[in-house]
Amino acid sequence: MAKKVNLRWVILLSLTAVTAVASFYPTDTSTIVSPVRSNKRAAQAPLSTIVIAPTEIQNENVGAEEVLDPFAPRGWEPPPPPPPPPVKITAVVAAPIVPPAPVGPPPLPFKFMGAMNDDGVQVIYLSHGDNALIARVGETLESAYKVLVVDGQHIEFEHLPTGEKQTMTIPASDN
Repeated sequence: MAKKVNLRWVILLSLTAVTAVASFYPTDTSTIVSPVRSNKRAAQAPLSTIVIAPTEIQNENVGAEEVLDPFAPRGWEPPPPPPPPPVKITAVVAAPIVPPAPVGPPPLPFKFMGAMNDDGVQVIYLSHGDNALIARVGETLESAYKVLVVDGQHIEFEHLPTGEKQTMTIPASDN
Protein backbone atom coordinates (compact mmCIF):
# COMPACT_ATOMS: atom_id res chain seq x y z
CA MET A 1 0.00 0.00 0.00
CA ALA A 2 2.88 2.34 0.64
CA LYS A 3 3.97 1.88 -3.00
CA LYS A 4 0.61 3.16 -4.26
CA VAL A 5 0.74 6.26 -2.04
CA ASN A 6 4.32 7.01 -3.10
CA LEU A 7 3.38 6.59 -6.77
CA ARG A 8 0.48 9.02 -6.41
CA TRP A 9 2.76 11.63 -4.81
CA VAL A 10 5.31 11.27 -7.57
CA ILE A 11 2.69 11.70 -10.27
CA LEU A 12 1.14 14.73 -8.49
CA LEU A 13 4.46 16.49 -7.98
CA SER A 14 5.61 15.83 -11.56
CA LEU A 15 2.35 17.23 -12.99
CA THR A 16 2.68 20.32 -10.77
CA ALA A 17 6.25 20.89 -11.98
CA VAL A 18 5.24 20.49 -15.63
CA THR A 19 2.37 22.96 -15.17
CA ALA A 20 4.64 25.53 -13.52
CA VAL A 21 7.23 25.26 -16.29
CA ALA A 22 4.59 25.49 -19.03
CA SER A 23 3.06 28.62 -17.55
CA PHE A 24 6.39 30.52 -17.43
CA TYR A 25 7.77 29.46 -20.84
CA PRO A 26 5.32 29.97 -23.69
CA THR A 27 6.17 28.10 -26.86
CA ASP A 28 5.27 30.78 -29.44
CA THR A 29 5.63 34.50 -28.56
CA SER A 30 4.03 35.75 -31.81
CA THR A 31 0.56 34.55 -30.76
CA ILE A 32 0.52 36.49 -27.48
CA VAL A 33 -2.03 39.28 -27.59
CA SER A 34 -1.31 42.04 -25.15
CA PRO A 35 -4.46 43.38 -23.45
CA VAL A 36 -2.54 46.55 -22.57
CA ARG A 37 -3.04 49.83 -24.42
CA SER A 38 -0.07 50.87 -26.38
CA ASN A 39 2.00 53.33 -24.45
CA LYS A 40 5.71 54.10 -24.17
CA ARG A 41 6.15 52.38 -20.80
CA ALA A 42 4.67 49.10 -22.06
CA ALA A 43 6.65 49.20 -25.31
CA GLN A 44 9.98 49.72 -23.53
CA ALA A 45 9.46 47.04 -20.86
CA PRO A 46 10.24 43.40 -21.63
CA LEU A 47 7.24 41.08 -21.98
CA SER A 48 7.82 39.29 -18.72
CA THR A 49 7.66 42.48 -16.58
CA ILE A 50 4.50 44.12 -17.98
CA VAL A 51 2.06 45.00 -15.23
CA ILE A 52 -1.57 45.17 -16.36
CA ALA A 53 -3.73 47.69 -14.55
CA PRO A 54 -7.44 46.88 -14.43
CA THR A 55 -8.36 50.24 -16.02
CA GLU A 56 -6.22 49.52 -19.05
CA ILE A 57 -8.10 46.37 -20.05
CA GLN A 58 -10.19 46.75 -23.17
CA ASN A 59 -13.02 44.47 -24.17
CA GLU A 60 -14.48 44.93 -27.62
CA ASN A 61 -17.92 43.67 -26.49
CA VAL A 62 -18.26 46.19 -23.66
CA GLY A 63 -18.86 49.92 -24.25
CA ALA A 64 -16.56 52.54 -22.73
CA GLU A 65 -19.19 53.74 -20.24
CA GLU A 66 -19.76 50.20 -18.97
CA VAL A 67 -16.03 49.79 -18.30
CA LEU A 68 -16.02 53.06 -16.36
CA ASP A 69 -19.01 52.16 -14.18
CA PRO A 70 -18.77 48.62 -12.82
CA PHE A 71 -21.97 49.12 -10.81
CA ALA A 72 -24.15 50.22 -13.72
CA PRO A 73 -27.35 48.16 -14.05
CA ARG A 74 -27.22 45.50 -16.69
CA GLY A 75 -29.99 43.34 -17.98
CA TRP A 76 -31.12 41.12 -20.79
CA GLU A 77 -33.58 43.59 -22.27
CA PRO A 78 -32.46 45.86 -25.12
CA PRO A 79 -32.06 49.56 -24.33
CA PRO A 80 -35.20 51.69 -24.73
CA PRO A 81 -35.74 53.42 -28.06
CA PRO A 82 -34.57 57.03 -28.31
CA PRO A 83 -37.16 59.69 -27.52
CA PRO A 84 -39.15 61.06 -30.44
CA PRO A 85 -37.94 64.30 -31.98
CA PRO A 86 -39.46 67.45 -30.49
CA VAL A 87 -42.67 68.66 -32.06
CA LYS A 88 -42.47 72.05 -33.71
CA ILE A 89 -45.12 74.35 -32.34
CA THR A 90 -46.34 77.11 -34.56
CA ALA A 91 -47.76 80.25 -33.04
CA VAL A 92 -51.46 80.70 -33.56
CA VAL A 93 -52.87 84.14 -33.04
CA ALA A 94 -56.23 83.84 -31.35
CA ALA A 95 -58.97 86.36 -31.84
CA PRO A 96 -59.29 88.74 -28.92
CA ILE A 97 -61.77 87.61 -26.33
CA VAL A 98 -64.82 89.79 -26.38
CA PRO A 99 -66.69 89.82 -23.10
CA PRO A 100 -70.28 88.70 -23.49
CA ALA A 101 -72.94 91.36 -23.47
CA PRO A 102 -74.48 91.83 -20.05
CA VAL A 103 -77.61 89.78 -19.65
CA GLY A 104 -79.24 92.32 -17.42
CA PRO A 105 -79.31 93.31 -13.83
CA PRO A 106 -79.53 90.64 -11.17
CA PRO A 107 -82.93 90.03 -9.60
CA LEU A 108 -83.90 92.47 -6.90
CA PRO A 109 -82.44 91.40 -3.56
CA PHE A 110 -85.13 93.22 -1.55
CA LYS A 111 -88.36 91.93 -0.02
CA PHE A 112 -91.33 94.14 0.70
CA MET A 113 -92.05 94.51 4.42
CA GLY A 114 -94.51 97.39 4.56
CA ALA A 115 -95.44 100.92 3.50
CA MET A 116 -96.30 104.13 5.32
CA ASN A 117 -97.42 107.58 4.28
CA ASP A 118 -95.36 110.16 6.20
CA ASP A 119 -96.80 113.68 5.67
CA GLY A 120 -97.65 112.96 2.05
CA VAL A 121 -94.33 111.15 1.32
CA GLN A 122 -94.67 107.46 0.63
CA VAL A 123 -92.09 105.47 2.67
CA ILE A 124 -91.46 101.79 1.84
CA TYR A 125 -89.84 99.37 4.26
CA LEU A 126 -87.73 96.68 2.60
CA SER A 127 -85.59 93.86 3.90
CA HIS A 128 -82.30 92.60 2.50
CA GLY A 129 -81.20 89.52 4.46
CA ASP A 130 -81.21 90.57 8.12
CA ASN A 131 -81.12 94.30 7.35
CA ALA A 132 -84.17 96.59 7.25
CA LEU A 133 -84.05 99.43 4.73
CA ILE A 134 -86.21 102.54 4.26
CA ALA A 135 -86.84 103.41 0.62
CA ARG A 136 -87.86 106.94 -0.47
CA VAL A 137 -87.82 108.47 -3.94
CA GLY A 138 -84.31 109.55 -4.94
CA GLU A 139 -82.43 107.45 -2.37
CA THR A 140 -79.72 104.93 -3.23
CA LEU A 141 -79.93 101.51 -1.57
CA GLU A 142 -76.88 99.28 -1.07
CA SER A 143 -74.98 101.64 -3.46
CA ALA A 144 -76.40 99.65 -6.39
CA TYR A 145 -80.11 100.53 -6.62
CA LYS A 146 -81.69 103.99 -6.88
CA VAL A 147 -85.39 104.42 -6.05
CA LEU A 148 -87.07 106.25 -8.97
CA VAL A 149 -90.85 105.96 -8.42
CA VAL A 150 -92.96 104.89 -5.44
CA ASP A 151 -96.74 104.61 -5.81
CA GLY A 152 -99.48 102.41 -4.36
CA GLN A 153 -98.93 99.39 -6.66
CA HIS A 154 -95.18 99.27 -7.45
CA ILE A 155 -91.68 100.59 -6.78
CA GLU A 156 -89.34 101.34 -9.66
CA PHE A 157 -85.57 100.91 -9.15
CA GLU A 158 -82.62 101.74 -11.37
CA HIS A 159 -79.70 99.28 -11.24
CA LEU A 160 -76.76 101.70 -11.23
CA PRO A 161 -74.01 99.44 -12.70
CA THR A 162 -76.10 98.56 -15.79
CA GLY A 163 -78.49 101.53 -15.90
CA GLU A 164 -81.52 99.27 -16.37
CA LYS A 165 -84.84 99.74 -14.60
CA GLN A 166 -86.55 97.11 -12.46
CA THR A 167 -89.99 97.08 -10.90
CA MET A 168 -91.17 95.54 -7.63
CA THR A 169 -94.90 95.02 -7.16
CA ILE A 170 -96.38 96.04 -3.82
CA PRO A 171 -98.89 93.49 -2.56
CA ALA A 172 -102.44 94.80 -2.00
CA SER A 173 -103.33 95.55 1.61
CA ASP A 174 -106.65 94.80 3.28
CA ASN A 175 -106.86 98.24 4.98
